Amino acid sequence: MYNLFTRRDFVAAGISTRTIRQALHCCLLKLGPGVYSVISSCRQPQHRRFSAFIDDEEWLALHRSRETDGLGSDFEYQDLLHRLRISAYPHYRQHDVLWGVSAAIVHGIPLFGVSPSHPISAINPTSNSRSPEIIRTKRAIDTSDTCRQGELSLTTPVRTSLDLTRQLDQRTGFAAQEWVLRRSLLGPTDPPWLKYGYPEEFESEGRNRVVSEFRPAVERLSVGRVTARRMIGCIDPRSESIAESYCSFNLHALGITGMVQQVKLYDDAGFIARVDFLDRATKTIIEVDGLGKYVEGGRGQMSRQTYQHNRLLALGYTVIRFRFSELLNLHTFATKLFTQAPQLKGR
Repeated sequence: MYNLFTRRDFVAAGISTRTIRQALHCCLLKLGPGVYSVISSCRQPQHRRFSAFIDDEEWLALHRSRETDGLGSDFEYQDLLHRLRISAYPHYRQHDVLWGVSAAIVHGIPLFGVSPSHPISAINPTSNSRSPEIIRTKRAIDTSDTCRQGELSLTTPVRTSLDLTRQLDQRTGFAAQEWVLRRSLLGPTDPPWLKYGYPEEFESEGRNRVVSEFRPAVERLSVGRVTARRMIGCIDPRSESIAESYCSFNLHALGITGMVQQVKLYDDAGFIARVDFLDRATKTIIEVDGLGKYVEGGRGQMSRQTYQHNRLLALGYTVIRFRFSELLNLHTFATKLFTQAPQLKGR
């Protein structure tokens, strides 16, 4: 898969180090120390030997169909490269356990603003070391908080989400915890029936999972248990994106209670929309991402959203829309929120 090979494989086939270095600007992608991926079937005579290593034509097709600059801004592609770099790293030590950002990348937990060149994070019970490729921390971890994916040993999704608060920040950890809780309830992807809404027991089942899966992991933490207990008491599996998780985190940070997520609203003409957040007492609606969610749908979806917005206004709702960038700073978020919905200050 992904045409992954090592420098030793190339040298054994008679390919010189100089040729490998030249091919990095053409048909070869370096993923880590001594680990490469062949990304095209090159016509240059000195690069033709790399074609013998191709075993994944779909990987080549992806690179043929996309410009390099386009892939550079493709977050899913960059996450995949990060995952491949972690899985292909050749110098793991015995008892290394991936944690934090590295474990999150392997599990597929969505992260924002993490560089693909972020060093691999590993825990080892007997070793401390630091290099540009890997930061190894001497620390023991309970086996209940570890799992395996292929040849890799890493922290479980629950423990990983808790550790992100320590390694990065609370907002990132909160979003990761909501994602892990949601996936625990729904499986790897959202099922088709979800477009019709959430069952009544969905929230209560989420609380049960928090008690059975998150709380034991929190009690095994060596530091940060008080913060972790507070955070898992607020997470909601109905957050459908990292943006909604960030918004929920901000609301909790501001002490605003009473907001309910994913609520269906109706008028005399029937169903209007399922809104991201609703405070029934003040008739305040919060929607995140704004028109950015509808770029791919074009003007048609934008027009439908405007129509829905007007129907909600006619019912007396205050509708506040946040772009993703406005969720990243609590002061910016609070200023816009209380300017457009001053009634929330009492909530």
